[in-house]
Amino acid sequence: MARRREKSSNDAQEKVVRHPLLVYYNLGKRYRSPGILFILLGMLSFLPFFIEDLENDLIDPNTAAGVGAVLILVGLAFVLFARLAMRRSYVQCMPDLMLVRTPFYSALVSYRRIKQSQSVQVSQIYPKESLKGIGKPLMRPLLAMTAVEVLVSSWPVPKKKLQRYLSKYLFSARSEAWLFIVPNYAALNRQLDSAIGRQMDERKGTSSGYLDPFERLKLQQK
Repeated sequence: MARRREKSSNDAQEKVVRHPLLVYYNLGKRYRSPGILFILLGMLSFLPFFIEDLENDLIDPNTAAGVGAVLILVGLAFVLFARLAMRRSYVQCMPDLMLVRTPFYSALVSYRRIKQSQSVQVSQIYPKESLKGIGKPLMRPLLAMTAVEVLVSSWPVPKKKLQRYLSKYLFSARSEAWLFIVPNYAALNRQLDSAIGRQMDERKGTSSGYLDPFERLKLQQK
């Protein structure tokens, strides 16, 4: 009995695991450094108010303070975005749906839309020579990693809309599929396989008229 309870507890914990999306983690790191720099520069602009020796006729202290305030606000915005990107971007296998969450957009995907999940080398989907612009610093550290490619039969909303709000690197370049680069790809793959199998079993049970013993008991009591 204790083992069964322990197993059920472990299963429940596994279902709520959030797998960080490393593409957004890298994006957050890129914004964090300039954000901190802007904040420091902004704070330096206020020094003439506190240190008289720094006052000069070339720059008005009030003007410098105004510029400093703007720099601080921009820096705070960068740091806030970096924090959201690094801590609130993940994929999670919930009991009935897969949740893909990013700082400003979330997508819920039914397991019925998923055909299969498989592990792939990131460099096979996005070769080094295909990376351009911001994709180079975001993806180069991840090329040697293994990701989870989730092939789907359809999308929860039109794919073009998803691509507008989500990073292009959350989508496979070779097929109709999601691409999740996470720290523990094996755990995510296992959870997806389990969820897809459970969904198939439920559909078979419904089509055959099978009812769970607890559901039968509820009907009898009614």
